[in-house]
Amino acid sequence: MRVIQKKINKSDYYQLLDLDSITVGHRVVFDIFIKKDKDFIIIIDAGTVLSEQLYQKLQKQEALYIFKDDKDKLKLTCENLKHYLEFNIENPKQRIELVYKVNEELFDDYIKSQEDEIDIKCVENIVEAIIYLTKHDKAFLKRTMPHFIDKQKLDIHSLQVLIYAITLANTIHLTDKELLLLGKAALLHDLGLKKIDDSITYKNSKLTDDELYEMHKHTIYSMEIIKKNNIINPFIIDAVLHHHEQYDGKGYPNQLNKKHISIFASILSICDVFDALTTKRSYRERYSSFDAIKMMFKNKSMAGSFNEHYLKILLKSL
Repeated sequence: MRVIQKKINKSDYYQLLDLDSITVGHRVVFDIFIKKDKDFIIIIDAGTVLSEQLYQKLQKQEALYIFKDDKDKLKLTCENLKHYLEFNIENPKQRIELVYKVNEELFDDYIKSQEDEIDIKCVENIVEAIIYLTKHDKAFLKRTMPHFIDKQKLDIHSLQVLIYAITLANTIHLTDKELLLLGKAALLHDLGLKKIDDSITYKNSKLTDDELYEMHKHTIYSMEIIKKNNIINPFIIDAVLHHHEQYDGKGYPNQLNKKHISIFASILSICDVFDALTTKRSYRERYSSFDAIKMMFKNKSMAGSFNEHYLKILLKSL
């Protein structure tokens, strides 16, 4: 039997690169090639910061190529977020901007969804990315906070609560499995705010009793929404539902006291309030981290509300 061998063309492994898909000042996350005679030669290595000079050099080339296997890396997505982070691991500003961008797209899609659908796989990818960053960089929180976005917005608040929660949880040595569960609860804890009218959520003065009653429903809405998205883990459900419970029993929705508040809910309670206090509102400026922690310990309306051991741990992490 005669075997016919197919000749392999090197061009089958490459595809043209559109220069608009890369940005000056960012690291290129794939090798870039030019074609010389019949060979493809690397002109830019993956991981190279694209300077203006290098960009101009690329513009002068007749054609640029990348591996076809790298085509899915041309645009930042949930799926390749960690790959982008690996090439920007030592740049605190760039790496958190990448996470913000993916997270914003996740929440934008959720807000637009008529069925309250959220991409749970993307949620997991973002949580895993934050876990990866905190384990790689022991000073991750301190190096990242200067680049936090000071804006009252659901996606921003949820991501920053996630970062605080994972930092705190790492310090008390939760397992990797527990970190993932807590992280998912943190990123999803306020989904129910979608059901609350913006005139209440973003009101620039004190809420009336009726408005406060409506606002308090968001924890129940959040729980219902995550169940609707097939999240049935009891630890996540409990944390989302009870992240506004207080150790003195004055929280909501079930007025639990410290004996009945889970570790996850205790952590989210602290991180949720801390991020709110350190974020600017239409009716006040942001508090400093020190002033926010001080208020949580001593303010008449907040003293006794939190797990003070965890609160001290967060303070030491800042």
